[in-house]
Amino acid sequence: MLLSLVSRNNKVFFRNKLLVFFSLLSVLILIGLYAIFLQNLQVNSIAEYVAVTPEIEVLVSEWMVAGLLSIIAMSATLGVFGIYIKDLEAKTTADFLVTAASRYKIQLSYVISSFIIGFSMTFIGFICCEIFIVSIGGEWLSPIAMLKAIGILILAVVMSSMINLFIVLFINTETAFSTVSTISGTLLGFLCGIYVPMAVLPTAVQSAIHFFPVSHITVLLRDVFTAQSIEKVFAGYELYAKTYKVDYGVIYEIDGSILSSLMSLLFVLSTIIVLGTLSALVFRRKYK
Repeated sequence: MLLSLVSRNNKVFFRNKLLVFFSLLSVLILIGLYAIFLQNLQVNSIAEYVAVTPEIEVLVSEWMVAGLLSIIAMSATLGVFGIYIKDLEAKTTADFLVTAASRYKIQLSYVISSFIIGFSMTFIGFICCEIFIVSIGGEWLSPIAMLKAIGILILAVVMSSMINLFIVLFINTETAFSTVSTISGTLLGFLCGIYVPMAVLPTAVQSAIHFFPVSHITVLLRDVFTAQSIEKVFAGYELYAKTYKVDYGVIYEIDGSILSSLMSLLFVLSTIIVLGTLSALVFRRKYK
């Protein structure tokens, strides 16, 4: 029964072209902003420190790709939970309860669907981004780097599913869900340090980004994607390389200390565990 529910959710999502579109709307906005001014802004900033080379454009594109994939994971999984809200408001969930499916299995089916669809769309985005990077003169990620990136994407989708599950458990109408989706799409770019360089943000905003779980996925992906390009662009300018990493959120500096990739990874895992546990408790309390 669980597999049937998951299959049904997947079909409903992909049949609803409008739902798919709005799930990717924040991604399209980011691509548009990047093409219009974000790319030139960062290229000009780097050019103040080092000689202008074709590798700079590749570096900036790799930096953007990391944020793009983080947003896809969040927006795609949130879109799937839109099916849950629609079913809830239309009383479809109550119809499912007439069958052998328990309320727990019904809810679990949405979570599983969010992971399957979220990872599928994120992985497709990853392949498209890799092709784009190579097309502008970059290099394919090494096999080890590619495995690291895929592993991070899996964590991104799982964490995004847990974050969105926790949020939608407090939503009961499509109107409220649309509002949350709009706010989420708007804030994601800022809270992942994509629209504006970290260096120009107030300290309070930087602290908020440091504690925003999805931003740590962005940092982990930036580390994987930009490693080779940073070495090329800043060859002989290692001091400027660190400045660039901190200013543009390739690494996080908190109270003068650099946050390691391991700490970001632990933060992501902790978020998954905590929100998964809280969601289970909220669900049990809501339907006891």
